[in-house]
Amino acid sequence: MKVTTSTSGAAMVAAVEGRVDSANAKDLDQELGAVIDQGGSRLVVDCSDLRYISSAGLRALLVAIKRTNKEGGGVAMCRVPDHIREVLEVSGFTRLTKVYATVEEAAGSFD
Repeated sequence: MKVTTSTSGAAMVAAVEGRVDSANAKDLDQELGAVIDQGGSRLVVDCSDLRYISSAGLRALLVAIKRTNKEGGGVAMCRVPDHIREVLEVSGFTRLTKVYATVEEAAGSFD
């Protein structure tokens, strides 16, 4: 798993690549936490290169959602592959965060 960060407007973007499972979900949690600590309460998670996410990975996303919501922001997800979107829908994450087609749409959702 690899996380690359950038900005889009007033939002921080975390592009997650590879597989997120119990072996590296803590790394995702730390990476997203570091972005939030740097003032990234408006967080876009770009899933275009995400191949798999386990329940441990979903927990890391849930922690990020709770932290950003507490700070007046939130998490928006984008470019989510169909098989990942299905996991998000079945697990109820689409009620906690919105899914957008592009980084720009996701970043603009905070305005």
